[in-house]
Amino acid sequence: MAETRKKRGAALDLPTVMQACPEFASWARNMGGYLKDWGDLHRVVGQLRPMIGVSEHAWNLAQDRLGPQIATAALVLTFDKHCAGEVASPGGYLRGMVEKAGAGELHLERSFYGRLSGQAA
Repeated sequence: MAETRKKRGAALDLPTVMQACPEFASWARNMGGYLKDWGDLHRVVGQLRPMIGVSEHAWNLAQDRLGPQIATAALVLTFDKHCAGEVASPGGYLRGMVEKAGAGELHLERSFYGRLSGQAA
C-alpha cells in the first residue's frame, strides 16, 4: 500500500506542474524553449537550480531519494515558492521534502493542486 502512495507523485503531469508554477514556467521557457516532456523539464531544472542557491549535493540527494521525476517536480515547486517569497532557503526546503518523502509524508500533488486552486480564476 505504501508503495502505491509513493508512486502517486507520478500522477502529476507536465501541464499541471507548469500551470501551478507560473514563475518557474516563465524562466523555463526563456531558458529551454518548449518543454515537451519530463526529460526537458529535468534538464532546465538542473540549469535553474544554482540561481536559487540549491547546492548540487542537495539536488543529487533529492534525485537519489525521490527519483528524477519527483525530484524535478519538487525543485520546480521550490523555485516557484522562492520566487514568490514563500521560501527563504530553497536548499533547506528541498531537503525538508526529501525527509518528508522518507517518512512517507510527501504529498507533492496536493501542493501543486493547492497552488492551482489558489490562483485567481
